[in-house]
Amino acid sequence: MSTNSLVRFTRSCPTCGRRIQIRGSLLGRVVACRHCNAEFVASASDDAAGSVDDAQRLMDRVESVLSRSQPPMIETTTTTTPASTTTPAS
Repeated sequence: MSTNSLVRFTRSCPTCGRRIQIRGSLLGRVVACRHCNAEFVASASDDAAGSVDDAQRLMDRVESVLSRSQPPMIETTTTTTPASTTTPAS
């Protein structure tokens, strides 16, 4: 067993921001966050927080999740029937 597989580091997911532990043997490889399933390249340090790219990736992820969780909109049309008019009996 290599020493690199025993080393773990903690970083934030670039999409959801949750802290995750990553094995050292995965450095430089594409990994997926177990919270939001976003894929990113494992690195030993967090990227600069608050960048425009991070915000855009987060918004894209939110839109993706929302589009899968909401049922499609179905247009419905309603028809109205005129109220019947009654004439008084004479």
